[in-house]
Amino acid sequence: MDAVGLHDGKRKYTTPRWVQAWFLQRSRDNWKRKYQALKADSKRLLNRVNDVSRSREAWRREVERLTAENAALREQAALKKGGPGDRASAERR
Repeated sequence: MDAVGLHDGKRKYTTPRWVQAWFLQRSRDNWKRKYQALKADSKRLLNRVNDVSRSREAWRREVERLTAENAALREQAALKKGGPGDRASAERR
């Protein structure tokens, strides 16, 4: 028991209060700094996830629109080329 002496069944701490206060303040400051860094990192990652999700949804809508447009253009091209219901292709046969 280096830092503690026993007198009448009570412990007497030899560390001055200012040292204890300094240590506790340093510990609290380090904890706050660590928490703030984790909070900033968490916010950055959440923003990134939201951005990626929004971008992915925009691309998905664009692909759906282009797929529908592609199908319509293929149908038009097939009709012009002599697909079903075209008189020119029926006369050639």
